[in-house]
Amino acid sequence: MINTWIDDFEKVNKNALAAEWFVSPLEYLWSDGKNHFDKIFRDGVTPHSRFDQMVSPTLYRTTMQVDFRAKMTVFAFMRETIANSYGVEFESGLLAFYQLDYLACLSQWIYVIEGYCRKLFSVTSPSNVKYSHWIIPRTGDTTRDRLIKCLAEALGKYLDGIMFKRESDPHIERLSRHLLLHGNLENKDFFSQKNCLILMFLLDALVVIEMVKNMNFPTIFSERPGEVERIKRRKALYMMKLKHAFADENILKIELLKEYL
Repeated sequence: MINTWIDDFEKVNKNALAAEWFVSPLEYLWSDGKNHFDKIFRDGVTPHSRFDQMVSPTLYRTTMQVDFRAKMTVFAFMRETIANSYGVEFESGLLAFYQLDYLACLSQWIYVIEGYCRKLFSVTSPSNVKYSHWIIPRTGDTTRDRLIKCLAEALGKYLDGIMFKRESDPHIERLSRHLLLHGNLENKDFFSQKNCLILMFLLDALVVIEMVKNMNFPTIFSERPGEVERIKRRKALYMMKLKHAFADENILKIELLKEYL
């Protein structure tokens, strides 16, 4: 079963990478999410702003379902040691994303990706976290190790080929750690729904790798003491943030910030 899932993921994510997207393995584990990504990236596509504008809202509606994200936050991100160490940044970015505040979301998450990679893949270089510097975790189980290798390779291809790639064009829209962290970004369309979605999917990949590494996956998620209440609180807050996205105050804030564009 897992081997079939790996084959399917590799195929659909290859098509997604060609369009400068990434498939969330955390969502792809569930039949609804898998069917959705398969439908969007079944055929090869090339990077195109019109395609992004069509796909982003659809993916946002599915991946940001309050019940799903609340449970994955508690069952996955809060349970794993490395993911939990970035919990404040992760959930702050998630709350901003629910409120359609892409700048705040992206600013929280983009550096977490680098730190997470450094810890998860035991990177010793203080400045380079590219795939060639990673030590891929091993469990000793053939199937689990194949799953880790599959996800790590997919993650490395996206990060090395896009996000960690050195860029000189300050006007690009695609994710670029280099331009953002060095203050050279001049295109405010960079702070987009698509880029926030991709960062979320990259974080999903990292937490799944950590779960497999720690032998916590694949397992059926079951509540531990206190987790039901944690999920309940998050569902309530995520829903409030989502509703507030269309409140007058938030719309006014967005319009105010657009004055700089």
